[in-house]
Amino acid sequence: MMRSSFRVSGLLALGSLAVGLGLFGAAGVRAELATWDQARVTAIAQDLFKAADAWEQAVREQPGGEIGSGDAAPEFGIGMKARVLREQSEALAGHLAKGEGYDKTHDYYRSLKEIVDDTEELAQRSELDEPTMDAWAKVVDLQRQIAPYYDPKALEEGADAKP
Repeated sequence: MMRSSFRVSGLLALGSLAVGLGLFGAAGVRAELATWDQARVTAIAQDLFKAADAWEQAVREQPGGEIGSGDAAPEFGIGMKARVLREQSEALAGHLAKGEGYDKTHDYYRSLKEIVDDTEELAQRSELDEPTMDAWAKVVDLQRQIAPYYDPKALEEGADAKP
């Protein structure tokens, strides 16, 4: 019986250590983000929402293949991604406008980033006209601007890009 109580207390100690290290690690990641500026992040998010709306409109106006042809499938996928991107960017901008900070908006950003990444892959495989690509470039630029407030990797990538 005594052996099992040592095993349990040892596991509890290891569990506490793991939790402590996890919290320390999370605090370290948070420290590597850009200094939070509620007004700036909100402004970028609102511009991102406008750009995502313009992107969705450009995708809708994009000349595509006929319905039922193999050419229509990628554009249909982009159309769905464009709608979800607009909705997710609207949600992020709305929560930030209500004064919600990093902790309450981080998951919205993560979802948005995933949609941007997926859409980028679809866009590369699709034949999009210049106005549609210009609209996409605005979305990507604004996502790049907001990223350092949510993603420590964005700061590293930005530092690597500087001469």
